[in-house]
Amino acid sequence: MRSHPALVLGLGALVATATACGSASSSSSGSSTSSSAGSAAGQGSGAPVKVALLTKFPVAFYTAMQDAAKAYDAATDGVEVTYFSCKTPTDVACQTAQIEDGVAKGFQAMVITPMGPEVVPAMQAAAAKGVKVVLADNDLDAFTQKTAVAATDNVKGGKAAGAYLKSVLKSGDTIGLMEGVRGVPALDARIQGVRDALAGTGVKIVMGGAESKCDAAQGATVAEDLLTKNPDLTAVYSACDDPAIAAAKVAKDQGKTVLVMGYDGLPDAAKAIQSGAMKATIAQFPGKMAKLGIEAAMNAVKGQPVTAFIDTGTELVTAVNAANFLQFQ
Repeated sequence: MRSHPALVLGLGALVATATACGSASSSSSGSSTSSSAGSAAGQGSGAPVKVALLTKFPVAFYTAMQDAAKAYDAATDGVEVTYFSCKTPTDVACQTAQIEDGVAKGFQAMVITPMGPEVVPAMQAAAAKGVKVVLADNDLDAFTQKTAVAATDNVKGGKAAGAYLKSVLKSGDTIGLMEGVRGVPALDARIQGVRDALAGTGVKIVMGGAESKCDAAQGATVAEDLLTKNPDLTAVYSACDDPAIAAAKVAKDQGKTVLVMGYDGLPDAAKAIQSGAMKATIAQFPGKMAKLGIEAAMNAVKGQPVTAFIDTGTELVTAVNAANFLQFQ
């Protein structure tokens, strides 16, 4: 196993944990840890491929990605991974700076969970300079020079969420839909799948007035608005789990019984399902996203074939199997 000391990238010191991007726009922070350990399947010769893993901000989902990446890094010859994160899921300046600094530091590949369309120019510039850029978790159609995408098939996931809601709701029910970040295909697909499934069922759909940004506090605000404007709301579905958990709390505080479903498979969502606060979620597998994303990045740098879209899978989580999702997989 090979390790190197923490790097200082761009606007600040890199931190060792990341679920997403942990730094303000004027102080980009991430962690820098790398290893290269011998294994039977390892490369065993030559300089290791330098890969940067850029996650959005420090929450459990992205921490799980880092943990899986570290395990893969430690078990695999020929790769050296450095970890970056910002402080919030919307700190575009932070992630842009990290991408630019990564190019300057000579990373051969980057595996990025992009914050949104705003970071596309930085990724395009990196790719134009020969950096292999693999997207993880979120795809962005506007980024035309991607090497690969390692992510949930959110079209399938949205359809699965829709099929479940169709099975538990009836004509005359009203469901409020809470969007994540508009314009991010992965998040839009999670909403569209539900809209399509409920079309023609007699279930009334109302949209949250604002984006939740996949943030608990903003999700609570959207949920409060939905429940105020629609006092007879039957259900709430969120494109992300943190706002769904917040919506369940808002409903409880208001003394209302509302079916709540999320998407992500957060351990806290599994706990909420066990307690009865939530009904269901769609689980993703962040560990696979990181491992398979880094693997694709390595292969691309070496000139080996890479699959354009790597589907990392989804699973419906209800009270029946929630105990299996108390930790990310």
